[in-house]
Amino acid sequence: MQQDIIFIPLGGGQRVGASCYYLKVGDANIILDAGIGIDDGLEFGPDFHFLIRTPFIQSMAQINNIFISHAHMDHVGYLLKLMKETVHANVYMTEITRVLSEYQLYDRLFIGKEQDENIRLAARSLLEQIATVSFMQTIDFGRYKATFYPAGHIPGAMMILFETGKKRILYTGDYSLNHTALTQGCMIPKDIKIDTVIICGLHAKHPDYIKKADAMYKQAGFVLHYVGGGHQSLMCQIPQLSKGIEFIKKLNDWNKSGIPIYIDQSIMNMVIKMEKLSVPVLNKYNRVMGDEKPLMPHIYLTSDKNTKWIGKYRSIKVDFSLHEDFNEMKQFLKKINPRQAIVVHCGKENSVFDDTIEQEMMKDVDCRTQFTFADEEEVYRL
Repeated sequence: MQQDIIFIPLGGGQRVGASCYYLKVGDANIILDAGIGIDDGLEFGPDFHFLIRTPFIQSMAQINNIFISHAHMDHVGYLLKLMKETVHANVYMTEITRVLSEYQLYDRLFIGKEQDENIRLAARSLLEQIATVSFMQTIDFGRYKATFYPAGHIPGAMMILFETGKKRILYTGDYSLNHTALTQGCMIPKDIKIDTVIICGLHAKHPDYIKKADAMYKQAGFVLHYVGGGHQSLMCQIPQLSKGIEFIKKLNDWNKSGIPIYIDQSIMNMVIKMEKLSVPVLNKYNRVMGDEKPLMPHIYLTSDKNTKWIGKYRSIKVDFSLHEDFNEMKQFLKKINPRQAIVVHCGKENSVFDDTIEQEMMKDVDCRTQFTFADEEEVYRL
């Protein structure tokens, strides 16, 4: 007998931030991602109060399993709070995601800082309960099976294929078709007909958005040419730690003249964790920035918005996209050609006259997909 499958966005529906989704398969209660968001400087999380007002669960203690797609804060930032409420739930992520999440949720908050010891130990205990999975591994949970596929985007990111009876549901998290400096593109399940894809569609309403695939390469080339050409030292401010690691890797690949590259402690700490997981980033020209500015021309990478070095360097902001653009999303959906696409994690439309990914895909005679742009606090039957 076919089991009921229910889907509810608890955060990250038709907005970016606090990505978190409830999936019910029969009597199994699943959470996909647990992120935080920022709105006007204020942090917000998923709305679990709505979930327990539905007829599907009466307590968060009824959640069975939590799956984390990757280690960006809009997908993992609420995890420890959620784990306190879901005392019987198992948490699954890849080993790289676990290490990066530990850095985000523990190291940055507790290492070298004065904190209540009981709070620190509680956070440590929760992180130690996380179970790690491998790509292409399948786990049989009884009511359903889950298989984990590389998602691209950042190291460790995974897509999850749920199989229950004859139904197959793919949750993408953030994904990328194309490789980056640190990871290959996503791996789409082969020879498997996907009934429903729950897809993170940041640019699903932005038909004119085309990702500049060479943006990072141009910025890296400029930085190396500027400092190597005898100019002053350059400070590169990078808004996101994972992008900082990508940028360091590309600088190191191209730094044939041996320009010293100094890295702030926060980025270096994460790089070291990546290196321990056999993700090569550093080379002999890399240094940790100390208390004194080095004398010789160099490159300095920092994620600190309030760095004390502002004014002592020429400063540039380094930024580039690790997300899919509109056309990449279209290619992804054409390859899968699911019966149903539930689109979440959407940025707001730029114009009411713009086509959405649904309107664009409907132009393809081979497209069989029915689209739903899922709103938070709405219940969907898959």
